[in-house]
Amino acid sequence: MRAGNHLAVLCLFFGAAFAAFVSGSLEQRIGNLFSLGLIPAVAFYAGGHILGQLLVFGVELCDVIMARCSRYAMCLAKDLLSWAVTRVSSWLSARTKPSQWN
Repeated sequence: MRAGNHLAVLCLFFGAAFAAFVSGSLEQRIGNLFSLGLIPAVAFYAGGHILGQLLVFGVELCDVIMARCSRYAMCLAKDLLSWAVTRVSSWLSARTKPSQWN
């Protein structure tokens, strides 16, 4: 179970215990049950559900960003390697001309 569910159950038990053991009229006890039990329980449950969905969305978004960054890095590495190969090959061909041997 998620933390929001645990907190919701805890609020329900606390609200029910508070309404049962604190003296007051029936209307006060029902009000205590709603204000200390049901309303916070619903808030914790909904908040946990929303945050869980946001976490799933964040993980998927990070996966997409990571995939695009790795593709860009591979293209950049390929371009850098091809640039280095042309530079080194042109440098080697200039150094090994027969006219420079004499």
